[in-house]
Amino acid sequence: MPDYKDSLRNAIIREVKGDATGDRPLEGLRIVVNAGNGAGYFFGDILNDLGADVSHSILLQPDGTFPSGVPNPEDRKMIKETTMKCEECNADLGILFDTDADRSGFILPRTVDGGNNADYEPLNRNRLIALLSTIFAKSSPGSTIVTDSVTSEGLSKFLVNDLDLIHVRFLKGYANVIGKAREILENGTGQAEMAIETSGHCAMRENGWMDDGTYTAVKVVGLLARTVKEGGNSLLDSISGLEEMPVEDEIRMEVVDGSLDSTGLIFDQLAEAIARRANEKGGEEGWELDEENLEGVRVRTGGGAFFMLRKSLHDPLISLQVEGKSHDEVKSNVILPVLAIIEKHPSILDGLDVEPLRQ
Repeated sequence: MPDYKDSLRNAIIREVKGDATGDRPLEGLRIVVNAGNGAGYFFGDILNDLGADVSHSILLQPDGTFPSGVPNPEDRKMIKETTMKCEECNADLGILFDTDADRSGFILPRTVDGGNNADYEPLNRNRLIALLSTIFAKSSPGSTIVTDSVTSEGLSKFLVNDLDLIHVRFLKGYANVIGKAREILENGTGQAEMAIETSGHCAMRENGWMDDGTYTAVKVVGLLARTVKEGGNSLLDSISGLEEMPVEDEIRMEVVDGSLDSTGLIFDQLAEAIARRANEKGGEEGWELDEENLEGVRVRTGGGAFFMLRKSLHDPLISLQVEGKSHDEVKSNVILPVLAIIEKHPSILDGLDVEPLRQ
């Protein structure tokens, strides 16, 4: 553990100063660490040693019973409690870790005015991928970023058009995206620098392709310190070109008999029916089948909106991820048409709990 902490400490120093010299490069920064009683508790010590004020950090005592709930950087409760602490102390950054600290998320102020921060927002999912990619766009121009299959249309446009990077959207699962990034690097088809899931699992070439949320935090902290030193604005400004949909949700439907075999059969039927409808009636409904998608079935519904149907690898679940401009648009363009497809196929309707979709 001392060696590991030293490697992270030296990495932050390099990120901020460009070398491994100096001892307190984070002086003046206020950072809230929320470890959720998990394994990331030690990261606050590193930041403190480097000069940051971490006195408002929370849930740093490791406790495997997780009295405040299982920590998850995407969890609304964890985001809310971290945001409140950031507001309370006028923090420059909030850092959230999951149980074993291989995933992280962040809280950033939208408004930065002479040290007075306000309007805090979460930085996770597509936003996190976008921000980390801005770092590699400078350090490794034209490099490749590998993501999982559920990233947004807006993210791909941002990576390719705004940052001039190569975006490879691969299969969900951190082992899958890491394997794909290593394959791209090893076969010489691209300079892969990062493999990341929307969940926050992130691995970087420079860190030996280890999925490590604390190293993700190293990169964000380093970028923040450099930006503050240069008198820059909020880090959120650097991803202002990212198109984001106001509505983003995942609807999970359980397979009635709890069987993975049934899950596969029902999913195949439904995916085939959705693809057939997109090909037959896509023009009139605005559906466009994503032919390059490698997992499940993904349909663009116009203006950056899309939906994606996929089955769980380990549980009897079928999920429908949707992104759209409004709830009414999602309801009319996705939910109702998909329900209509299901109701026309008794074998799907009888085998799948569609109540979450109806709700």
